[in-house]
Amino acid sequence: MAINVSFNGATIFKPGAYSRTDIDLGGALALGAAGLIAVIGEADAGKPGAAEVDLANNRFTADQLVQIRNKYRSGPIVDSAAFLFAPASDGAIPSGAQTVWFYKTNSSTQASFALANSYGTVKAQEWGVGGNRITYKSVLVGETPGSVSGSEFDETLVKDGETWDFYLNGKRNTFTVPVGGFPNNAALAAEMVNAANWSGGLPVGVTITVVGADKASKINIEMDALVTANQLGWGRSFELVEGAGTALADMGLSAGFTTAPVEPSVTLTLNQKRDLLVEEEAIGGNIVMTVGRDTSGGITSAEVSVEADKIVLKENGVSVHEFLKESFPTLKDLVDEIGLPAYAAWSVSLVNPLYALLPLGVLDLVNDIGAMSGGGNEPVRLKKDAYDVSVFFELSSLASIVSQAATGLPDAKEEQPLAGGERGATTSADIVAALEKFQKFHVNSVVPLFSRDAADDILDGLTDSASTYTIEGIHQAVKTHLSLMKTTKKRSERQGYVSYKSTYQDAKIQAATLADARMQMFIQDIRQIDSQGTIKWFQPWALSCLIAGSRGGAPIGEPLTFKFMNCSGIRHTPQPMSTAEEDINIDFDPDFLTEEAIQSGITFLEAPQTGGFRVVVDNTTYGRDNNWVFNRANVLYAADIVAFNFRNALEARFVGRKNTVGVGDVTAFASSLLATFLTQGVTVSAGDAPQGFKQLVARIEGNTIFVSCVIKLVEGIDFVLTDITVQRSAS
Repeated sequence: MAINVSFNGATIFKPGAYSRTDIDLGGALALGAAGLIAVIGEADAGKPGAAEVDLANNRFTADQLVQIRNKYRSGPIVDSAAFLFAPASDGAIPSGAQTVWFYKTNSSTQASFALANSYGTVKAQEWGVGGNRITYKSVLVGETPGSVSGSEFDETLVKDGETWDFYLNGKRNTFTVPVGGFPNNAALAAEMVNAANWSGGLPVGVTITVVGADKASKINIEMDALVTANQLGWGRSFELVEGAGTALADMGLSAGFTTAPVEPSVTLTLNQKRDLLVEEEAIGGNIVMTVGRDTSGGITSAEVSVEADKIVLKENGVSVHEFLKESFPTLKDLVDEIGLPAYAAWSVSLVNPLYALLPLGVLDLVNDIGAMSGGGNEPVRLKKDAYDVSVFFELSSLASIVSQAATGLPDAKEEQPLAGGERGATTSADIVAALEKFQKFHVNSVVPLFSRDAADDILDGLTDSASTYTIEGIHQAVKTHLSLMKTTKKRSERQGYVSYKSTYQDAKIQAATLADARMQMFIQDIRQIDSQGTIKWFQPWALSCLIAGSRGGAPIGEPLTFKFMNCSGIRHTPQPMSTAEEDINIDFDPDFLTEEAIQSGITFLEAPQTGGFRVVVDNTTYGRDNNWVFNRANVLYAADIVAFNFRNALEARFVGRKNTVGVGDVTAFASSLLATFLTQGVTVSAGDAPQGFKQLVARIEGNTIFVSCVIKLVEGIDFVLTDITVQRSAS
């Protein structure tokens, strides 16, 4: 065997210098994103969360408030966005939530209108009652039938048994002069409507009349108007061709190929009355491609079909050529193919060079359209009407069309409102479904936009009358979700920000029931402006948003204690939201019940004499002991950030690598990670841990790396205790 060397996964025989590049990830590493918030709530518009194809993509940042409003229009979700992205009026909190995912719980429906003849269903883009304000109208312009008029008739030239061919839509029918001929055009016209004189029976769809009198008269053959021509997907035609014996001119007729000078078209109009938004376009009426087959080879018929995946040419009822659409990227490719000698009896043309690069998929689907011509014409006249309709709706911001027919144009319809759009209800199962969806990706916080039972929200007109959620059920579902996501296998720690609108006594009981280090509970209404710019009172879920947003916008580990929130009023009352301001009874006053509320695990705001509204203490509902992590939401948040980033960075660096890495590599990389936490202020320098950690130990056993360390996690300062010694001044 030749001399070789193995290097970087390759066996190298040719002498030379070779290299590989290895990225050293042991340097300073940025922390993963924080301020990632999952929101569960209702909205007046927008797609329900259950209908989102991938909820992970339904994310928004602070610069997308307009997009959020455009999608959801109004309601708690839209209001919460402003609270989350601009939560505080405190210099210590420089921003708000970094990224927010919304799961809309109420099962809204889209307004719709079914078009005639099963053409399709127009469906509002907007979910909810707003779609009912959209109207649909279609104004149809029918085709103009083609005709052929003859010249003066000379009966002396017409003899028994002479013929001429008549092609209606590419299908041949032969007229034979009966015994006795015609004394005048009136007689000719009478015989022309006699089915016995036609090889295939009297042609259906044309009218034969005499213009003038006696020998000066002329024969007129006209295509009948077809009120359903818009549904065809192809253009009609007829053709007169010389037969055996007498010329057509001798019978007062003219040879020729005739089509409708004007093909059917439709003007579609969508009108959103609420927003005074109108979308209108004239569509259809364009012949894209023509196809014909001459009479050579003794054929009796020729047809063209456009199917979903191919175009078929038939002769005598049998398929002779098939063209798969996937094999021909453009219409020009198909035209070039049929132009080859192998298809000499067939001809095909594009009506407009602009159609050359269109795909075959634009053609309307049609079945067995007559293609035979005795005069070298192309009677198959294919359209793209259905495609044009689909493009109109694809570009529409108001409505879409579903189950659309693949052929033709919709029928005329007077202005018609779409119907069936509903706001939709929220059930307890919808909350559970939302939390299940949020298991699929990492967030730091979960915020449900509910503060009381559906029955109470129904009385205030804040949810659909069919809603059935309960606030205790929502709290328990969130608690279970948080407990699941912190497990070793789920590896996605997060905190819950829940709210409760009831009496103060009930609130204390509910906080004690939760008693969870990962949950903060809020009981105060706040005063803010809604998405429409109206200042009003919001249920405590709005305060949940301010706190969650502030957590996401503050430096990691920064306590929210004494931080001022962005609101213009606070209150606590179990009364309905519709209660007049002068009738409100305050049930909890933070100036008198501070210590009791803190001991109960409630997070609340106060109004200091200096103005504004600030958090009294950044506490959780955990209360069984004075655990310095579980009692303070900011500390647990920092601990979660450390755990998530530390293990994920180690995973990315070492999992999938050969176990030839050394313990030194592991400890060096882990040290860099831990140093990053110190730099970011997530850990603190201590006497025995100047880098914010100590006792970093790693070992490798087979396919497993073991790492352990002690970190000095950041805390907030809650108390300042002073000793003042008073002395008499010296004389």
